[in-house]
Amino acid sequence: MLPRERFAWIWTIALVLIGAAYFIAVAVQQQAHAELGFLTRIATLAVALGSLAVVAGGERLFALLSGRHRYEAPDERERFMDARASTHAYYVLMAGMLIVGFVMPFGRGGWDIVHGAFLAVIAAEVVHHGSLALAYRRGWRV
Repeated sequence: MLPRERFAWIWTIALVLIGAAYFIAVAVQQQAHAELGFLTRIATLAVALGSLAVVAGGERLFALLSGRHRYEAPDERERFMDARASTHAYYVLMAGMLIVGFVMPFGRGGWDIVHGAFLAVIAAEVVHHGSLALAYRRGWRV
């Protein structure tokens, strides 16, 4: 398995698992307490983002220690796959940000907008790295 493909799979799985855990934790916290404090909310977000940083750093450290750290410039096929995956992710991110920026401020505010933006970023990254990982597995047809 190529290093870029391995990272795409690991990052997609980590985003889904950590994102789901974050939103489940937020839902449980909201059910348990009527009003959550700022520190509780920001700590929950920091744990989720820190976990993602540990996964990305751990994968890079594993690649470095395993001796497979040789960096090879992406070839034409890899650049094409990344461009197509980025295009799909861009559309998902823009749709999410339009909802967060134009719709949510009229009905909700504060942390609901933060959660919506975080969900849009996670969805776009899952689309990007998931489609990139599938492109490595199945090949990319124009």
